[in-house]
Amino acid sequence: MVDSHHSLSRRPRHLRLSSSQKGEFLRHCSPRVLLALALSLGGCAAQQATDMGTVAQDVHDAPPQDHWSYMGIEGPGHWAMLTPAYRTCEAGGRQSPINIDMTEPVRHHATIEFRYATSRVFEVNNGHTIQVSHESGCAIGLGDQTYVLRQFHFHVPSEHHVHGTAFPMEMHLVHQDAKGRVVVVAVLLKTGSQTPVLTPLWNWLPEQIGKTVSLPLDLNIGSLLPKNPHYFSYSGSLTTPPCTEGVRWVILQEPVEISEEDVRRFVDLIGYNARPVQPLEGREIYED
Repeated sequence: MVDSHHSLSRRPRHLRLSSSQKGEFLRHCSPRVLLALALSLGGCAAQQATDMGTVAQDVHDAPPQDHWSYMGIEGPGHWAMLTPAYRTCEAGGRQSPINIDMTEPVRHHATIEFRYATSRVFEVNNGHTIQVSHESGCAIGLGDQTYVLRQFHFHVPSEHHVHGTAFPMEMHLVHQDAKGRVVVVAVLLKTGSQTPVLTPLWNWLPEQIGKTVSLPLDLNIGSLLPKNPHYFSYSGSLTTPPCTEGVRWVILQEPVEISEEDVRRFVDLIGYNARPVQPLEGREIYED
């Protein structure tokens, strides 16, 4: 970022290049340099860094003008170059999502208890996903800790893979405890059901970015979960900028069936919004 004081106190010096010199310069530039030039010429401003205290909001709470995307020069491969606030997306060593491929799983016995209730819900299209919030005090119990449900949202295709295979969709339920620690429960969604599980939410999908819609119904959030509570768990990060680490992931093993129409309607509105899988970097994956 340019220091505004120095930029005003010093007259800039301009380097003039011939057409052939410009071409030679561009041919030898690395993709990173070209990206930086493109962003500076486009006038993209760096986003203010997000501290750990806002992790539970997930990046999906960020305003729609955030300059990151799932495609092109603002896509996942370039997030770390968009602003210093996103540097962890490349420099971090415990990034999400991952591929779950367990030959000898590490067992543990932290049973998860879902304390979900029927609640009035609200939807917002934030430009990156459909995010749903609620009124009631839904929570999970994990070990001896209670984590309150803050919001849930969706990705197409699934961000986590199992044995190298992605699912058509994935739902993330973001929770936080009293100390600010975050647990995200991931539900893998596969097509095949003739019952449109997501129809109660999809009937009022907001097309306008940034607009919040209050749904005229009470939703049993527990109805979106599989019956089998067994899960995989590991330590990771947010899957969107700023890719903050320190997130505990709980991936339910049993997929929930949805209809192909459920997936199509989401893609028609949002598009594909999954970050590629990240290196495991020696982390252990636990199974319950």
